Amino acid sequence: MQQLPAHSVYLVQESKETADAVAYAFLQNTGEPVQYPYKYPNIADDDVRIRILYTGLCHSDCLHSRGLWDPNIKYPSCPGHEVVGLVEKVGTGVTKFKVGDKVGCNPQRWMCQTCDLCKKGDNQLCSKGIFLYDDNNFGGYSTHIQVAERMVFRIPDGFNDALGSPLLCAGITVYAPLKRYYKPNFSCAVIGIGGLGHLAVQYASKLGMTVTAFTTSKNREQEIKRLGASNLSSSINVESLKTEQGKYDIVINTLYIEDEEVFKSHQRLTAPTGTYIQVGAPPSKVNFKLDHAYIILNQIRVAGSLIGNYDETQEMLEFSAQNNVYPIVETFEFEDFPKAFDRMEKAQAKFRCVVNVGKWAQANGLWK
Repeated sequence: MQQLPAHSVYLVQESKETADAVAYAFLQNTGEPVQYPYKYPNIADDDVRIRILYTGLCHSDCLHSRGLWDPNIKYPSCPGHEVVGLVEKVGTGVTKFKVGDKVGCNPQRWMCQTCDLCKKGDNQLCSKGIFLYDDNNFGGYSTHIQVAERMVFRIPDGFNDALGSPLLCAGITVYAPLKRYYKPNFSCAVIGIGGLGHLAVQYASKLGMTVTAFTTSKNREQEIKRLGASNLSSSINVESLKTEQGKYDIVINTLYIEDEEVFKSHQRLTAPTGTYIQVGAPPSKVNFKLDHAYIILNQIRVAGSLIGNYDETQEMLEFSAQNNVYPIVETFEFEDFPKAFDRMEKAQAKFRCVVNVGKWAQANGLWK
C-alpha cells in the first residue's frame, strides 16, 4: 500500500486489519480516490457510529473533491453524503437509536438547535451548521460514519435500501421545495431529467400535479412518462420554450444552462404569480442571470432550496417508501468506487450511482 498522509482527526492505519473503517479518500484535486484505513476517535456521548450499507454519489462530491467550490480544501478528503446503514455503536447519551437500527445520513452533520434559524425549523440553514464532510470530517465514501444523534434519520419499514440512499440528498433537494409550494391541481415543469429531475417528476406526480418534463432526451419519452410525466418538451430549443411560456404554476430547474437566453426562457415558463425554483448549482464563480423584467411584471416567486430541514427529510423518507419513489441507479461494488466516481463525474451514469459498501465491509472483517 502507498504511504498515506495523516489526517487531523482520524488515525491512518497501515492496513484494514487494524482499522475501524476504510474510506475512499482523495489525496489531491486530481486522480482517483484511494482506500484509506483509519481509526475513529472515541465515540462522544451523543454520537452514533453507523455501518454503511449503501452510499450514493452526488455531483457536488466532485465539485468539492476537485477544489471547484473551495480551492483551499485540505487533503485527504473523503466526500459522500447519501448514506443508509445500521447502527453499530451509540454514545452513553443517545436515546433515539439503538444498535441494529436502520438509519440514514444526509448532507448535514450538525445543527445547533439554538440559533434563530433552527428555532424556526430551518435547521438546514443553521448558523453553526457543519456539512457532513469537510476539512475535519470524513463523509459517506467509507465503510462507517460517526455523527451526532440529532442528525441521524430513521429509515422506515419497507424502504428499498439498495435504491434509496440518493434520496438523502437528491430526493430531499427536490421534494422539499415542491412540497412547500405545491397544490394538488398545479401544473409543474421539471427542467432537466437527470439525477435530480427524474426524482422531481416522480414526487410532483405523486403529489397530484400535472407534470411536463423539459429534456433533451426525447428518445426516453416512454421511460419518463412511466415516471409520471404527462408531456415532454425541449429544454434547450428557444422557439419551443416560447410556446410554453407562462403555463406552469411551479417550475423546478435542476440545470444551470450557460446560454443566457435559454436560461431566461426557463424562468419564463412560470405562470403569473407562480413559483420558479432553482436547485441546479453551477461552479462557485458562475452567477445566475435572472429575467428580472419577466419576474417583476408577473409577480414570480423565485426560490432556492438547500436540501430540507430535519422533519422534511424524515417525511420524504416516509413518503418515498409509501409511494415507491426511488431513483434509477447503477450499482457498484466497494472495490469499484473509483469507477463509480468516474462515471458520475463524467455524467455517464443513469441516473445516480450507488455503492454497495456493506457487502465488502462485512467480508473484510470491518463489522466488529
